[in-house]
Amino acid sequence: MSQTTVEMVSYRLKNDISSEQLAATHAQVNDFLRQQPGFMYRSLSEDDKGLLFDVVYWQDMTSAKNAGEKFMTDPAGQSLIALTDETSITMRHMPVLTETPTECSNTN
Repeated sequence: MSQTTVEMVSYRLKNDISSEQLAATHAQVNDFLRQQPGFMYRSLSEDDKGLLFDVVYWQDMTSAKNAGEKFMTDPAGQSLIALTDETSITMRHMPVLTETPTECSNTN
């Protein structure tokens, strides 16, 4: 049985990198993720101290780890990694213990 997996990467940007430069990587990174088997969802957030949290949901641990290996050598990954303070990167993979999906309604 496969189990939904959360990948959480926290990191800081290099001192000379702007939020606009980070934003310029979003489309390329998101396109890469959409092409990966098992990809479900990604969000990026930032706390009040400038620590970024990139959270990706995968259908299973194998999909998460395979995509992570590809990401490190893909141009999308390289563009994001080039902006980060590599000493600040922390990556975790965790099995999801419980999920509660939301119903989305289209009011248009």
